[in-house]
Order: sequence, then C-alpha cells, then structure tokens
Amino acid sequence: MANYLAVVDPNPERRSHFIRTVTPLLPPMPGLVSYACGAADFAAVWAVNPMAPISYDSEGEGAAIVLGEAIATVGTTRLTAATLRQTWQANDYQSIPAFDGFHVAIAYHPERGLVVGADVLGFFPVYYYQRGDVLLVASSPELFRYHPCFEASFNPTGLVGILLTNGLVEGQTLWANVYRLGQGNLLVYALGQAATEVTQYSIPEDLPTDKYRQMPVGEQIEAMGHALSQAVSRHTTPSETHVLMLSGGLDSRLLAGLLRRQQVDTVAVTFGQRSDLEMQCATQVARALQLPHHTEQVQFEHYAELAKTRAQWEHLANGFSIVFDSAHGNLHRLGSRVVTGFVLDVIMGKAQGYRLFGAGGSFDAFFKDAVNDTALSPALLQRLLRSEVFGDRVSETIERMRSRYQNYSPIESRRGLQFKLSSRQRFHIGSGAWRLSFMAWPSLPVLDRQFIETMLAMPAETLDGRRAQKMLLCRDFPELAQLPLDRNSNDTTPLQPTPMRQRLAPLYTMQRRWRGVQRRLGYERRYYYRVLDINNPGWRAIRRQAEPHRDRLHDLFHPEALNQLLPSPDQTWIYQKDAILESASLKTLLGLLLWSADHL
Repeated sequence: MANYLAVVDPNPERRSHFIRTVTPLLPPMPGLVSYACGAADFAAVWAVNPMAPISYDSEGEGAAIVLGEAIATVGTTRLTAATLRQTWQANDYQSIPAFDGFHVAIAYHPERGLVVGADVLGFFPVYYYQRGDVLLVASSPELFRYHPCFEASFNPTGLVGILLTNGLVEGQTLWANVYRLGQGNLLVYALGQAATEVTQYSIPEDLPTDKYRQMPVGEQIEAMGHALSQAVSRHTTPSETHVLMLSGGLDSRLLAGLLRRQQVDTVAVTFGQRSDLEMQCATQVARALQLPHHTEQVQFEHYAELAKTRAQWEHLANGFSIVFDSAHGNLHRLGSRVVTGFVLDVIMGKAQGYRLFGAGGSFDAFFKDAVNDTALSPALLQRLLRSEVFGDRVSETIERMRSRYQNYSPIESRRGLQFKLSSRQRFHIGSGAWRLSFMAWPSLPVLDRQFIETMLAMPAETLDGRRAQKMLLCRDFPELAQLPLDRNSNDTTPLQPTPMRQRLAPLYTMQRRWRGVQRRLGYERRYYYRVLDINNPGWRAIRRQAEPHRDRLHDLFHPEALNQLLPSPDQTWIYQKDAILESASLKTLLGLLLWSADHL
C-alpha cells in the first residue's frame, strides 16, 4: 500500500483543514514517509516506504504525481511527474498514452482539471467520490468520510457484487457514489463538470491469432519466452536489489530462472515453515540457482489485527480470504523492489482462463466455475438478503455481468480470460501488489502490454493447462524442471523427472499418499491450506473479533440464514471438498462484520 489521497475543493479553508486532518491518519503502519503537494484548488498527500519510487512536481501552473514506475511504451524509460504534466496536458483525453508497470499517476491543471490513471490491469487502486465542485480521489475510500461534503451512505448494490464475486462489480463499493476506477480507464474531471471514466487501454480486438497459429509450437514457445524475458528486463531496475517471492511453483521458478539469467541482483524469500511442501520446493530452486534464500513466517497471533486493518482500508473490495500478506514487514530489509508472479498463471494458460465452458461457450457455466466459486451462490444470497433492502439486485447484477462478458472478445477463450482479469485476478490476486508496496515496490512482469498481447494472440490450445509455460521452463531451465514442483497439493512431481526419480516413482507415490494421511490426522504440509484454514488459531481469533458485530447486519440479512451460513467462533467448520474455495465466502462475511463496526 502506497496510501495516497487527493482533493479538488475550491474552498481553501475546508481543503486545508481536510488535508491537515487526514495526513496523520494516512500511514496504516509505522515506518512510512509522508509527502504533500498542491496547486490552486488541488492538494494531495501520500505515505510510502522510504525507498519507493516517487516523483512529484508543483512548479508553475498545476501539479503532478507519479507513485511507482510508469514505464514508457518502448524501452525502459520511467515517467517523471514533470513529463507526465507535459504529456497529459498536450493531448486530448482520448489519446493520452497508457504506461506499463505498477503505478498511479495524477495530473492537475487549474484550467483543464484533474486526470488520474493507473497500471493497465488496474491493480493500483483508484477510488473517487464527487459532490458538487468537490472531488475526492484515493487509494482507499476510508478517509473520504473526514471531508465535510462526504455523505457515508450504504450501497446495497456494492454489497451484492462483493458477495457474488468476492470483488467489486462495475466499480460499485460499499458506500453509495464511491467508485473504483475501471480497469484500463482514466478518471477525467473538468472543472465544473461531472467526473467521468475514459478508456485509456483495452486489449485490442484484432490481435493476430492467425500469426501464431500458423507457426510450429516451438516457434510459439520462442515468441512467448521472448515476450516474458523482455517484460522481466523492462520491469526490473539494474541499480536495485530485487526480492523474489519464491513459492516453488511454476510461475516463480520461471521468474527465478529469468532473473538469474539476466544477472538481476536477486534475493529469494519464501513464507512458511520448513516442513511445508512449498518451502521444500522453493529451497531447492534457490539452491540450484545459487540465490540467497530467506524464509519468514506469519504468526497466527497477528491475524486479528491484520484483519481489522484490511477491513478498514479495503472495504471488502478484494474479498477477505488473505489477511496476512500485510505482515511481510521485513521485505524492505532485503531489497527495494519485490518481484512476484501475480496473474502469470492465468495469462499463461491456467485452465479456467482459456478452456471453453460448455458447447459454444456459456456465461452461466463460466460464472459458476470461474467467478462465483469463492462466493455465495445466487440461491444462498437470495435467502440471506432482505428483499425490502436489496430488491432484485442479485439477478440484476448477474445480468449486468452477463452483458459485460458477452461484450468482450468474440473469441470465447479470450472472453473468459478478459473477464477474469477484470474481476478475480484484479481484486483477489492483484490487490496483493498494493499491500506489498508498503514494504518494497512491486515489479510485476504481467503489467506489460506487449507481454499481455503476445499471450492473448497465442492459440488457446497451445496455452490451455499452461502447456506452453511448462514447455518453456523445460526448454530454457531444464535443471529447474527436474526439481519437485509446488502445485498447492500433495503432488510435487517434477515436470521432467530425472531417470533416478522415475525409477523411484512407486516410492514417491507412497510418500504422496502418506501426506494425505497426515492431512487427515491434522498435520497440514500445504502452506496455503494451513494458513487459510478458517479453523486455525488465527482465523478463530478473527471470528471471535467479528462475532460481537453480528447483530449489526440484521437489518440487511435474515438472522437465521446468517447463523446457518456463518458458524460461531467455537464451532469447527466442516468443508465438503476444498477448504480454501468453500471458506472464502464465509471470510467475506467476517470481513463485513468487522467493517460494519465502524462504517455501518
């Protein structure tokens, strides 16, 4: 989280008082540095870690701010605030260029007004609220309520979207008239007019799929590898130490190999215990590449406080499944940049992103399997919600999502991927970049238009099931393909087992079965299943913390339905198949209870 807030308010006394009030509240954790700038009716403040890449300029007319690394279309040039002012003021809003990299950019001119944009996938949060001639823009809606013109009114439509998808739908938040900027959009505010969203970047409809389809698979792999290698090169900084979030899975080990090959100063870090399968896989990758390897644990006793902080600042926009990734406070001691494989798996062919759902493609099947699988089903939601408050919002929200899905690419596989990028991947996965930015600035190769467009132009059959990604690892880093692979399961079979591993296959099969027995006995060696277990001590603490606020939701929910869905803190929750997927909706309800304590 690089927490920022900007305001356009023609009342100087009111504007000044608002900035003075929110500035000490802006840092959600210690050790951050606050900055401010302003011009005419505009003022902005932000809190970042001391090593974060920032640029701001308020010389002459207007002001501009760049938080993060906005990378030019060609090459590796990073945009400065001064260049931003010149670029955005010299263009009409329809032709303002987009930039790669994880960033938010803000430019104000006393006559032209305010323009705000972010990375091409919308990972960096931009929330806004307008009332009359006052406009508030921030990375979180939380501090809006300190402006005297802000009206904190509950938004039933926003809650329905969150409970259906574990994220936001069409930018609707829990507060009425507070919106999150759409993926690839600019927020444009001309003085005296309503703020509007203008498309800055969208995935081109005419990507040349035939170009790659006519190539042999080997040449397709070559093009894909070149695009990813270029993205890694463009999004890393030679003068900085990069911390690689190394899980031992396919994405992070591919990045590890590329970073090592490009001689990027890299330190690997893995979270968990020594006995975790993820840790054991990651350790072998780091050793093979001779990367310094650090390990960290997140303590269960920190969960309750971390959950409270997340509910306060994120307002459930990103679901509530992962609350512990704000605790990685030691990253800044290892390096100033952090490299992650966020969303690479879906871009590079994870099955749900590309595979067709039903004959000829079906939104209903896609919604059930790839959108609603971590949220409350429409039937459950209808039983839970009070009709006098929510009316037909469940069916209306689903129909709006259906329309958006159908208006994406005419290619079914690409349509599903674009929907996922704008929903699950943007909120549940991409939100982790904002939280990490408090510790070290995220370098995300996925936020690269050339890489995105190369991958989407690939034939679906090449990518499906991450086939091409696996072939790329085996081709370029065969030594890594021979090592045990973390799949978030008990199966760690390498992509290319050595002859010795193949001869010992029966022994490894027995080992995998024994891990299943251990799990049934309560000894979990899969990292995410252990730390996301809603019955573990950390989540029990969150449940106890949320429980006193259950009555606050009785005006919104039928109490008997809520009690059936959400067990008491002392009750052990029993899942049917997948503890992570099935508990996600319950955790969202817990987050809503925590949010309601101060906001409802």
